[in-house]
Formats: sequence, structure tokens, C-alpha cells
Amino acid sequence: MTLRSVCVRCVVVLVLVATTTTRGAPQNDHENEFGCHCMEYWTCITSGGQPYSYCGLSASSVCCFVPLNASPIGILPLRNKKKSCGTKGSDGRKDGQAEMSEWPWHAAILEQPQDLYVCGASLLDEEWILTAAHCVDDYLDSGSRLAEVLKVRLGEYDVSTTAEPLKHEEFPVTRVVIHPEFDNATLVNDIALLQLVRSARRKGNIDAVCMPKKNDFVEGVPTRCYVTGWGRKDEGSEHSVVLKEISVPLWSNPTCQGALREQFGPAYTLPKTALCAGAEGRDACDGDGGGPLVCEKDKHWYQVGVVSFGIGCGRRNIPGVYTRVDAFEDWIKETIGVHHHP
Repeated sequence: MTLRSVCVRCVVVLVLVATTTTRGAPQNDHENEFGCHCMEYWTCITSGGQPYSYCGLSASSVCCFVPLNASPIGILPLRNKKKSCGTKGSDGRKDGQAEMSEWPWHAAILEQPQDLYVCGASLLDEEWILTAAHCVDDYLDSGSRLAEVLKVRLGEYDVSTTAEPLKHEEFPVTRVVIHPEFDNATLVNDIALLQLVRSARRKGNIDAVCMPKKNDFVEGVPTRCYVTGWGRKDEGSEHSVVLKEISVPLWSNPTCQGALREQFGPAYTLPKTALCAGAEGRDACDGDGGGPLVCEKDKHWYQVGVVSFGIGCGRRNIPGVYTRVDAFEDWIKETIGVHHHP
């Protein structure tokens, strides 16, 4: 079995529910008798609004006046700002299933106009999405029509309904940047960045993940790591409609290479730009491609990997393979022009 024919977690035809209703209304956002909207303080500020007084729905809810011509403020500037990314929501209460807003950076790439699910992704910066190159290399020829072909959905949780209290938002993609040394045959350097047509705003269900530096996470050192996505829970199941989460251990590259040589032959070499994670019954699966593998450090979550490929899902002694994000720190910083680290 060659690497080219391995089961690649890439494009799956999964229709996410489309809606034409207005996006971005925050939870508990309603107009009161004073003509203002009761919303979270941060949401008010980033909406270009003016907080007036507390409105009592929560300790941080304010009466906010948002002018009709207000210019939304993006998630950034984050340059040199401390502790401003990777803030996770409440832990899931059901094994294998995330809570709403638990992983606010998880994104979905959709193909228009049918809203076909392409891949998972993550919000790395107010205008930039991180994903796998194999997910989007077919769209490089779209040219000026790219924004009509691809879009990113942020803040999604349950794809079977639009009645969630925190609404998702959609952003056309204006640029696809694939790593210049990506090899579609071997999936080496399987990483890409998508630029959104406008800046995203931080909300309860939308936020940026942190980007790690080299040696932030060393295999073998105990740490909490999760992979998230709407892919299959196992090889025999359907795709999930609610965002799932799977706790996975990190493998050392030599151990992973040994396991993969059992599948690909003794000549196989695991690239230094890849990493492995997973255990029997705990793995990413088809439909999770491009999504984030995140690990916790100092109460913030860092994207350690991008889901790339695997052999089946959750098989014994066969981990999933991810693109190692810290290996591409310089390329990411050069592309987006931001040093994104708390």
C-alpha cells in the first residue's frame, strides 16, 4: 500500500444547513425600551458600539448603542497583546461530543452555491483560516471567482439546525495560499491558509486559536490534546452533525514512523514536518481533514497539528498523521504578517 492510496481525510459531500437569516446576533441580544441592545461588553465594543449601562442578563452584559454606520472591530490587533487567543469554552458533558462554543476557533470550509462541506479548519487570525493543503488545492484555479466558490463558516456547532442561540457567520474566501512545497502525492507540507474577505469579530462562539512555538509541546510529556470535527466517529458511522471532540495522545516521531512502516514498508520516512496522535478508538476520521489538533498550555489552547491523513480510524497501533504547525511558524507569520502567540 502506497502513501498515495492511503485514506485521505479530504472532501466529503456533507450538506450543512444553509440559512438566509442575519448572522452575528449575540446571545441575549435584544432591543429594550431604551432602544439599545443588551449584549456582552466585548461584543458591543467589537461591533463598533457604545456601552451605556449594565442590563443585568449577566455580570458583563451592557446596554449597547450600535450606530447604523458602525465599523466592526476585528479580533485583532493582537500584536504583542498577552493572553488573547486559545480561550476554550466549557468542557463537554457527553463523551466524544463538544459543547456549544467549547472550541470557538473550529471552522468549516464550504463550497458554494450548494454549501457542500469541504473540510475542517481553524481561525488563526481575524482574517486568516488554517487548514490542510489537500483540502483546497483544487480551488487554486478559481481566480477572481474564488469568493463565489469558497466560504468559511465560523461559530458552527450543530449543522442540522439554525435555531442555535449563538448564530454562525459566513465569510467568502478571497485568497488561498498553499505551502509552496506541498506534495499532493505524499502529503508532505500539507498546510494552507485562507484569507477571508472581511475580518471576523470575537464572540462567544468565535475566537482565535493560539499558534505554538517550537518545543512548546514535546511528545511524551503529559498534556491535554483534542482533535475536533464533524467527521465520522469511526469507520462504520455516519458523519457527525454536532461537533465532536476526541482526546488523543501525542506520539514521538520515531515510534510513529515504526508503526507506519508496518503499513507502508521499511523505506517509509515520516517527515519532520508531520506529527502523530491517537490511540485505539481515539482518532480523527474521514471528514475531519483540515481540522485542528489542539493542546493546552497555561490555560490556553494551541494548534499543534492539522488533520492530514490516516489508515482507517482508531485502529490499534496506527496513529493519525497531522501537519506539525510549529514547523511552519515562519511561513505562517510571513503570510499573515502577524506574530500570533500569547
